[in-house]
Amino acid sequence: MTESSKPETPDSLSLKAGSTDSETVASYYDQFAETYDTTLAGWNYHAPDETVALMAPHLLPGARILDVGCGTGLVSEALKKRASYRVDGIDISPASLTLAEQRGTYERLICHDLQKHPLPCRDDDYDAAISVGVLTYIEDLLSLFRDLCRCVRGGGVIAFTERSDLWQTLDLDGKLKALADEDLWSVLHVSEPRAYLPGNKDFAEEIKVIHTLCRVC
Repeated sequence: MTESSKPETPDSLSLKAGSTDSETVASYYDQFAETYDTTLAGWNYHAPDETVALMAPHLLPGARILDVGCGTGLVSEALKKRASYRVDGIDISPASLTLAEQRGTYERLICHDLQKHPLPCRDDDYDAAISVGVLTYIEDLLSLFRDLCRCVRGGGVIAFTERSDLWQTLDLDGKLKALADEDLWSVLHVSEPRAYLPGNKDFAEEIKVIHTLCRVC
């Protein structure tokens, strides 16, 4: 697909700049929902499969998983390739959730602003949580991480991605350590930066992605 023929994203938000304004993010992804899957495919987006591959060895078939910022459901498709997991999804965009529901890969879908905690999930209700391409839009990452540790049972795992250009700016190393010091999780893996959206001219070689896996205490 040539640069000129690639589907365009909405003008309401710069994908590269991101935003932590919930209303802006919801509007952007409501507009983007219908073309999201084809656009990401055109950008050679493989983060869902790569994150699931990191997490899957720590899960049994039938595990209950919370897909945090599930969007149109690309992560659920990656999970479905691995095993018969039981997956719930949570996202701020109603239009994206409508498309996610059509996949038939979720047991439950929840429309909720991920910046508002606690999330509408019971304590220790999940064996794992996964969040791919979402943390750019979260202002208080520590608050979200702590709440995911509440939602996931002890011994379960949390997998997430963060952009390489934001890792140091947001002090992800410090945040990982802070939650380890609080005995909320132990860090199992932090990857080297990997290709993220190689087909997108704003990302390409400039912005990569880091995959992280933690075990809940």
